Amino acid sequence: MKTLSNKKIILLTAFFSITMVGLLFVFHLQQAPVKTSLSNDAGTIFPSARDVQSFKLIDGTHQAFSNQQFTNHWTLLFFGYTHCGNVCPMTLSLLNRAYQQLQQKYPLLQVVFISLDPERDTPAALLKYTQSFNPRFIGVTGKLQDIRKLQSQFGIFATQDMNNEIVHTSSVLLINPQGQWAGLFKSGLNANELADAFKEAVRA
Repeated sequence: MKTLSNKKIILLTAFFSITMVGLLFVFHLQQAPVKTSLSNDAGTIFPSARDVQSFKLIDGTHQAFSNQQFTNHWTLLFFGYTHCGNVCPMTLSLLNRAYQQLQQKYPLLQVVFISLDPERDTPAALLKYTQSFNPRFIGVTGKLQDIRKLQSQFGIFATQDMNNEIVHTSSVLLINPQGQWAGLFKSGLNANELADAFKEAVRA
């Protein structure tokens, strides 16, 4: 009887994990009311923005980060971790390029990166990491249970594979100036597509 090599087992586990994350995220969105798709299927805007329950975390400078920091401006929100191999650095690079296109018209726009790995992602590590992409990006961490509660509000699923890598939802979320979850942008967009989708979303 043939046995699978460790490499094949790891690949199969990673594939299964990624598939489950995607299916669970789609299931979460399907529980919402009817949604409005953006042009070119770039993302989704909810007909009624969803309130975000109160939370308390800290940013890279050890300052409190809560719902209050989501108000009075648009926010692009992404969950990840600093030891992420590909998805997180690619997404933050994408966000930086899109941010540069949007900054002049939307000077108060902020990009927030919330860690899914708070045990390793200290405030100092997050500050260094986010500023390597853009000095205005905000890295946020906190107690594991508080982050888990927050990510569950946004339907962000994460699981650890056999290599201790975190497989997680890679969509970029949109928070409106009232601090509510207004929609999301799918992964795989380029900077121009994300910038255009953002402009369309804020006009919706």
